[in-house]
Amino acid sequence: MTKPVSSWNMPEQHLRTLLTTPWYHALNKVFSQILSLTHDFYKKENISPTIFPITTGSVSSPFGLGSDSLPVKINIKGNDMYLADSMQFSLEIATRLNTNGAYYIMPSFRGENMDSRHLNEFVHSEVEIIGGLNDVMALAERYIKYLIRGLKESCLEEIKAVCGTIEHLDKVLDRSFYKIRFEDAMQELENISGAFKKLDDNLYAITSIGERALIEKYGDFTWITHMPYKSVPFYQAKEANTEFSMTGDLLAGIGETLGCGQRVLSSQDAITSLDEHNVDKSGYQWYIDMRNINQIQTSGFGMGIERFILWLLKHNDIRDCTFLIRDHNNVVFP
Repeated sequence: MTKPVSSWNMPEQHLRTLLTTPWYHALNKVFSQILSLTHDFYKKENISPTIFPITTGSVSSPFGLGSDSLPVKINIKGNDMYLADSMQFSLEIATRLNTNGAYYIMPSFRGENMDSRHLNEFVHSEVEIIGGLNDVMALAERYIKYLIRGLKESCLEEIKAVCGTIEHLDKVLDRSFYKIRFEDAMQELENISGAFKKLDDNLYAITSIGERALIEKYGDFTWITHMPYKSVPFYQAKEANTEFSMTGDLLAGIGETLGCGQRVLSSQDAITSLDEHNVDKSGYQWYIDMRNINQIQTSGFGMGIERFILWLLKHNDIRDCTFLIRDHNNVVFP
């Protein structure tokens, strides 16, 4: 069996371990195939690749209600800016230039400490299309199954060497993805200790404990949809006549692996949402202006490739799924 070696915990030995152990050779092939399959998938969907800078003045998870990560602030020639925590904003621009949408695979940067579920830098597979929540959820399901079918064919030996089986792949290919609204999930989880946490008055989020409970009941790749509007970032649209959002999180392996949402439509929707999420509009005037220049309904998703690999290889520590250690508390070479 091929097993991870946790060399992230021994940075001085990591390069030798990286270059000499079966785990990283298998991981490299899986990563390479995911990249190739992603490009093939979007070519078939007629969705265009795009490329934008990784520095920005406007992070997609700003401080305020709905933020789910910390931005990474940098200074270049005396100017404060950020490393992109997502390419979603750039993809919203690109979708206005491409009839069928745009996609991007790039590192994203987060300010939290590294742990078994989180990396400071991870590889993000993101896409934005013209359409609504149902459209992008359907696209995400097609993408996941395309990856699984392709990896089952191209990386069969590596997956079996790590997992001893491919039964978990076949189960996903043979089923529809279960969907449950956030409010219904909360009712199902009410007797499970630690399944949700309080964010604000009458505002809750489902924890990793709750996600695992839902996965155990409904299987890997289960959707939680329509999270509370104020618990998600300001750019996610509000469901009509409710206090919920047009969003969906896809759960697999250790928990949320892919997140998607329908974006606010009009400039006034963006202004209202920024105010309701207590986010300073000064860094997002361009986001408002874009809707005055070209108002279209877009939706998108982002998938952490390392989290998908955790599910694929039946592992539970994301620090084993990256090639070079990047701990923002330390400078690590190479």
